[in-house]
Amino acid sequence: MKSNRRITLSSETIAKHELSTEPPAPDSLFWKLWKANLQVAEEALNTDFVQGIKAGTLSPTTYGGFNVSDAYYCFRGAEDYATAVSRAEHPVLKAFLQQKHDSYQSYNETFPDTWHVKDGDSIVPTEVCQQYSAYETQVVSTEEPIYALVVMLPCEYLWAWLGAQLSPPAAGNVYADWITGNDYPSGAYAMGNFLEAWRQKYGIDEAKAMDIYTKAITFEYQNFANP
Repeated sequence: MKSNRRITLSSETIAKHELSTEPPAPDSLFWKLWKANLQVAEEALNTDFVQGIKAGTLSPTTYGGFNVSDAYYCFRGAEDYATAVSRAEHPVLKAFLQQKHDSYQSYNETFPDTWHVKDGDSIVPTEVCQQYSAYETQVVSTEEPIYALVVMLPCEYLWAWLGAQLSPPAAGNVYADWITGNDYPSGAYAMGNFLEAWRQKYGIDEAKAMDIYTKAITFEYQNFANP
């Protein structure tokens, strides 16, 4: 049963922007944000949905409904990155945001074959998913473009962390592809390293970043808690 959230950057993009896919430095903003919200991540891990994935006992109906609702989030995510691109003036940040947009677009192209939906217009998302998407749209539309990466980062890393916590899947687990497909932190690490390089060169309001990140990862948890 294939479905994962591996939204990746191309090797060309990583090389062009000299991005490291290794874990960011221990004192980086990436880890400050994550460690401050580790309890929320653990709550997500302990939801019935994620534990059902681990045990292979999650209802297929719940799994399918969750993924269709998540498709709404991803279609909106691509639109949000496009907004961030249009607002960014720094050429390197604009190019990086464009690559993230293109990565979402590429992932979204899998939905017609996998879940038989071609866009977000006909999807009725869960209330939490709709609120989460609206919050991301608010951030990318009103804050400086660098914060588009901050609000998207919990989605990028939490799913990879969950995959790592559930790996390796038990033999015969119908959700093994979800587990192994999401156990891929390199894209999140590249974003974290980009953020750190930006912070050191141009500065980032860390209190604002923490507020945005905490709200986003809380929505992530609520999505898993209310599939």
